[in-house]
Parts: sequence; structure tokens; C-alpha cells
Amino acid sequence: MAKILTKFSDYVIHSIEYFINQIENELEYRDIEQLSNSKIEKISITKEHPLVALMMSQLNETRNSDLLRSNLIPAISVTPGNISEEGFTLGQSYKTEIIDDDFIDDLKIYLEKSNKEIQQDLLITKRQIENIISEYKRVPHGKMRLQKNEWHKNEEINISVWSDSPDIDILLGNLIDSILATIQIGFAGDNSRLKFFRYNISKGLTNFNYGRTLFGSEYNLTFLNSFNNYIIYTDDVISGHDFNGTFIIPGEDL
Repeated sequence: MAKILTKFSDYVIHSIEYFINQIENELEYRDIEQLSNSKIEKISITKEHPLVALMMSQLNETRNSDLLRSNLIPAISVTPGNISEEGFTLGQSYKTEIIDDDFIDDLKIYLEKSNKEIQQDLLITKRQIENIISEYKRVPHGKMRLQKNEWHKNEEINISVWSDSPDIDILLGNLIDSILATIQIGFAGDNSRLKFFRYNISKGLTNFNYGRTLFGSEYNLTFLNSFNNYIIYTDDVISGHDFNGTFIIPGEDL
């Protein structure tokens, strides 16, 4: 009889973290201070919309709201969106694979990483990894298996760029345009992790609700993401459905 040990998942990209990391990495190579004529040294990149942060600073009665507001702009945020097109599954497939030494060795690598680094590739915890490794040592070889179920869906991400200067707004908009072009084609033009990547831009936005004029641009991105669900289990009976070939390591690109 099969005994389920644990379940976990992976994805081609961890969407919010992926875009934040991409923007942060790209900006590291840009001389922001000189590009902005010494008006800004660093751009805040957050998971909270800049205007939401400004609103919360006004509601916070225990802290200096003027100081909070002065440190919030300029800012870039990456937030999840609600896909306008219906999310869909291109197709579901599953297969069963016998867990081997290579699979265990690759899992061990994640024990050396932080939880945040692990979650860039896998929705799994170190405790789950340790349980898998412990069980692999205990059961006879070939009795521990993994069932993998693959699925796909549309995702939407919003990138918001706001500042208190029209010049900075234009600068940041040009930088995001450039970064998205890099993300779209990949580093060498052939290794983008995004499928069916499209985006719309709203520029020249203004807001007058915070005692000064704010200038912004909003980017709405859509793309196809792919996922795998994994079930690790042991079974005393090896069926003819078991896969005995090249193993696909969780976390690899699909």
C-alpha cells in the first residue's frame, strides 16, 4: 500500500519575487545617481503600491508622516493583478518516477540555502527536504517514488512607478521599458523564462491627494506560467507505470 510522505510544488518563475529580483539586478548596473542628476541615489522596490504606502503613512498617527512620505518616493512596486483573460490550463499530465541518488543530491543543495532562496524554485521547506532524505535512507532502494503533475495558467503582474518629479517619472519609465525588453528576450536573446509575455503601459499619470503632485506610470504584464505538483510516497509494489529513466529535477525550467 502506498504511503504519502509529503507534497510540494515548483514553478517556472515565482512571479512577484522574479520581477523584483530582475528589476533590482538590472538597476545595480545603472548609475542612478548620475542619471537623475544627483536627485536620487537608490530606488525603493517593494511589494506595496507607492500610493498605498503614502496613504498608510497618513493614517499612522504615531510616526512623522512627513518623514515617512519623504522616504517613499520615488518607488517601484511589483504587485499581483487580476487576469482579465480567464486563467486556463493548457493540459494536465502526470507521471511516476523512482527516486534515485541524483534526486536526493539535488535536494540536499537546498539545505544550504535560505528559505527565501529555496522559494525562488520550490514551495518546500527544509523540514520536508530532511524528511525525504531520512525516508530515502530508511526504505529499500526503488521503493520510494514521486508523482509529478504538470499544469499551466495565465498570470498577471502590475509594476507601478511613482515619483514627485516629471523628469524622474520619465527616467524611471525609460528604465522599466529597457528592463522589460531584457526580461522578454533573456540575457542572450534565447533564454527568457516567460512564455506569451505581453504588457500594456499607462504613462503620464498624476495624483494630487498627498499635498503634492505625484507622477506615475503603470505597467500591466501577462504571461503563461507553468507549475508542477509533487507527491513523494513509498510503495511496496512496483507497477508497470513506474518511470525508470532520466529524472527531471524539481525546480528546473520546463
